[in-house]
This record gives sequence, structure tokens and C-alpha cells, in this order.
Amino acid sequence: MAADMNARVDSLAVRLGPSICVLADDGRCFLVDVSPDIKEQENRLLTIPAYAKRKPGNPFDGVLLTHAHMGHYAGLVHFGREAANCRKLPVWCTDRMAEFLSNNAPWDQLVSLGNIKLHSAGETIEPWHGLRVRAIPVPHRGEYTDTIGISIDEKLLYVPDIDNWDAWPAAREEVAKHEVCLLDATFYSREELPGRDLGEISHPFITDTIETFADLAKDRRIILTHFNHSNPVCDPGGKEARSVIAAGFELAQEMLAIRF
Repeated sequence: MAADMNARVDSLAVRLGPSICVLADDGRCFLVDVSPDIKEQENRLLTIPAYAKRKPGNPFDGVLLTHAHMGHYAGLVHFGREAANCRKLPVWCTDRMAEFLSNNAPWDQLVSLGNIKLHSAGETIEPWHGLRVRAIPVPHRGEYTDTIGISIDEKLLYVPDIDNWDAWPAAREEVAKHEVCLLDATFYSREELPGRDLGEISHPFITDTIETFADLAKDRRIILTHFNHSNPVCDPGGKEARSVIAAGFELAQEMLAIRF
């Protein structure tokens, strides 16, 4: 069964929107991107004891937004007064993203009512003492805002969206300096969506990513993520998924936990 149809009929094949969180042993939680699936993602977090013991209030101690494409920020609506009713939840983003949120409905209401408080991502932020997050500009479609990837404590690199690796001169340098890299793998190959101009929704193909970073995968974990519903690697038993694993890369799974 094609991956896109399988996700419609098999609940076990459903993948939620892209986001990651940093969870401390005491329950502090920093979220990167707020997908439209944030309600279900928070429900799943509640199965983790450290998160479940959080006191009532804001569901997170801070949020960082990478850019304004639907899957990465649309879940913000659940932080407003009609839902979680957050109070001054710190939200870090680029200056262009802050301008976009502040001047367009319904996001501007989150700002004016004090549900969220916008902060400039700048180069490095510290959501709490001992956690350092570095914003890394990356080339990606900029209809509304610019796009960033992030480095967490210079150990984990997260780049969920990028046009292609050749357009980012620092790609190999950044991958090489991190122990774990979570990288954009939206599409497997250009044959994946017949009839669509993939230039309009540009992402690197998995086949190109493997070729670009094959040598670096020997000394670090490179985990592919952000799969489109049409991506054949969503079938773990398929030949495409097996070829990724054989090349020394990993495929992100729901609720993947990475410990440092």
C-alpha cells in the first residue's frame, strides 16, 4: 500500500507534525516548533514521568519556532485563551517571524493578550541555565519568514527544512561538529510525487542526503526526519527504508528519545 494511503487507514502508520523537545529530569520542557498536532504530542509527553509531574500552567517553559510554514507553527492557536490560555509563554524566533506573528491574525491576538511573549532568537539563547540553543540560518522558501535550524548544546543539530545542501555552505561543517544530526528528509526522490513541481516545495532528496553525508555518518548519528506522507521510507520494511539503514543512517520514529 502506498505510504500516503496507508497513513489514512492504519492508525499505527500515522506520523505527527515535526517538532522536538528538550526534557529535563525535573520536568522543564523546551519545545522546538509547534505543529498542528500539538494536542496529541502533549498527550504523548504526559506518558513520560518527568513531564507528567509538571505543575499546572504553561505546557512548556519555552518555545522556539524555525519558520512560518504550516507544519511548524500552526499549533500556536492551541496556546490562546480558547485553549491552553498560556500566560507570557516565551517564544523565540527570528525578527521576521516575530513581525509576521505580531501583524497577522490570528497570531497577533496571542501577542496582544499576552498568551505568548516574543523574543529574538539572535544567535544563542538560554531557555534555562545550562541549556544553550544556537540559531543557524538556512536557505529555505521564504514566503513569509526566514528559516533557521538549531544546535542544542553543540551536541544535537536539528535542520527540519532546507532547500538543498549545496545552497548551505556550512552544511558539512555543522554536521561534522555534532554528535547527533536530525536532518530534512521530506522526499526520497523526485519520482515520488508525479505531476507536482517539487521546485515549489523544495527539499533535499534522501538519495542526495546520503551521497552528501555518507562519510560523516560513520562517526555520528545522522537521523532522517520530516517525512512527507508520500515518502516510501515510512514503510520500515520497504526497500527504500532498508537502503537508508544499510547506508549507515537512521529513520526518525514517533517519540524517539535521544539522551545526553
